[in-house]
Amino acid sequence: MSFGLLVFFIASTVLFLCYYLVIVQNRHDSQMSLMMTAMAGGMTAGVLFGTIMGFLLRGDFVQSTILGIVIGMTIGAFIGLPHQLITTLEGMLAGLMGGMMGAMVGEMSPIGQEDTLLKFLFMISLIVLVITIRLFHAESKSVIVTFLRNPLIVFLLVMFVFFALEQVDTFFPEQIDSSEHNHSVFG
Repeated sequence: MSFGLLVFFIASTVLFLCYYLVIVQNRHDSQMSLMMTAMAGGMTAGVLFGTIMGFLLRGDFVQSTILGIVIGMTIGAFIGLPHQLITTLEGMLAGLMGGMMGAMVGEMSPIGQEDTLLKFLFMISLIVLVITIRLFHAESKSVIVTFLRNPLIVFLLVMFVFFALEQVDTFFPEQIDSSEHNHSVFG
């Protein structure tokens, strides 16, 4: 495992812990908002980690799909767990769907484009998290939420994370296409 992929796993874990904390802090709010948060967290986790499984297990679509689904459902259940059973179920089902889609994306993406795709998916997950935080804290007096209310600051935060991800080592080391190096005596 490359250093870049390890940093990516750590950053993704922190991101989905933030989804969990949003539900923990707001478990007395609207049921629909909490279900939507569990769904957003489960779906983005499923797509993100399903795509990684598709990359790592390229050529073994069944195994990458199963692992993507299991990881997505586990994270979705974890995110929805602090509220009610229906919220947990919503997170699990969204994780299931995201895990399937992520494994397909990872399996079908061209070799050499893994880093770009993972950075893009991570940025989408971050943007959805920021929007979710703003949804719950429209009337909050929290310093962090007040900070996130300004769209320019949110844009700068997202750009900072994007440029920080660009500075990280590659997630997947360059892979040599073996078909280019096979030479035949007959032609």
